[in-house]
Amino acid sequence: MSEEPSLLAADSAGGHDSILLLFICLIGVIVIFTLIGILGSGVSKRTGRRKTLADWLGGIALLSVCATIALYIWGALHVMFMENANMREECAEAGGAAKAAQVDRYEAHYLPLRFTCHLDEGGSYHAAVPGYVNPAMAIAFILAIATGAVSVVARDQDRSTSPTVTRGR
Repeated sequence: MSEEPSLLAADSAGGHDSILLLFICLIGVIVIFTLIGILGSGVSKRTGRRKTLADWLGGIALLSVCATIALYIWGALHVMFMENANMREECAEAGGAAKAAQVDRYEAHYLPLRFTCHLDEGGSYHAAVPGYVNPAMAIAFILAIATGAVSVVARDQDRSTSPTVTRGR
């Protein structure tokens, strides 16, 4: 009973996890459009006055969050839609035909995003997810946190230095 090598490997990279990942990606798309809508409404509301540093930093933070989510979705799509033939091809592309012939199973990781080809003699290597996705996602996330925090501090400073208006009776 001789089976083709690609059928000896795992049937799918994620199984039920792929369904969860698809749901997360759909939610991510909704969040991206919502954040862009919030950013757009904030810009349109403030057309009559000058933008402060806090406004600019808040906008950069929102765009960085959108970039982080978009990069995650892009990398997740590479893992999510793998089929048996694609898994073998991605392993061959990343490690060469000789290594791909030794692959006995596959594994998908969702944070950080990676698709791992495990060799039957031990060891493994990564394939499928573009190499720039995880570092770019980390940079965008750090930028979002940093600009968001500085935006909050700048907004608090603007409030404490602005003149207060008191109404008399």
